Amino acid sequence: MRIELDGAGQVNFRAPQQQWFGDSPEVMQTASFAGHKMTAITDDNGAYDLHYLNFQAGGFKTIEDAKHAAPEFARKVLARMSEMIAD
Repeated sequence: MRIELDGAGQVNFRAPQQQWFGDSPEVMQTASFAGHKMTAITDDNGAYDLHYLNFQAGGFKTIEDAKHAAPEFARKVLARMSEMIAD
């Protein structure tokens, strides 16, 4: 089977990967991981959460802690999604 990026995928994968952006960097920042947006955002308790492909991980003390954990979180989300596919 041959796979290739469609038009939207070409745009998403050309975007800078794992570079964080945000107008209010202490409140929320976003970055692309594997061509999809991840968000690091404050929660209601003064900590930070990561959101990616409808999964979340939370309880990070600072936004920098959340961003440091982001690559591992992305890998775990993608592995979990792969496990969800039956033959």
